[in-house]
Amino acid sequence: MAQPARRKFLAVVDEDTGAVEELPRAPYAFGGPHINVGIRRGRQLACADSGLSDREFRVLVWYWFATEECQEAVQMTGVAIAAELGMSPDALSKTVKVLKAARLLVESGGLGRTKFYRTSPYLAFIGSGFEHREAVSEWNPPEMSIPNPSERRRKKAKGGETA
Repeated sequence: MAQPARRKFLAVVDEDTGAVEELPRAPYAFGGPHINVGIRRGRQLACADSGLSDREFRVLVWYWFATEECQEAVQMTGVAIAAELGMSPDALSKTVKVLKAARLLVESGGLGRTKFYRTSPYLAFIGSGFEHREAVSEWNPPEMSIPNPSERRRKKAKGGETA
């Protein structure tokens, strides 16, 4: 005769009476895809001396969490992304250019003149550890020291190329 399956549950037992009180279970809080973000690199980029402006860091973090499939590009137009972030498409374009030059964002396909981007797998990755190792084997680490926005403006004013 088959035994009934044992059900596991959280409970509190009253030591005096032996009464068992089942504790309510909370649903799993993380539904949907998860992203692995390198804590040290993320913290390094969030620091004031990283060279990223607040806007650049905010756009980078948006790309971290906008990726829903394993290292697929975020397939949205710059106008839609800019509207979601509350900035002009021109400002987003300039910001993406800086992040791309630092290899924090990677161009990953496109449609017509619209280019799609994703974060470097060194910063954030969705997938197993084996998939992550495979993804980073194809890339050089991104530049973690970005020239400060004021230095970029000075360079541009002198006629040099911006980073």
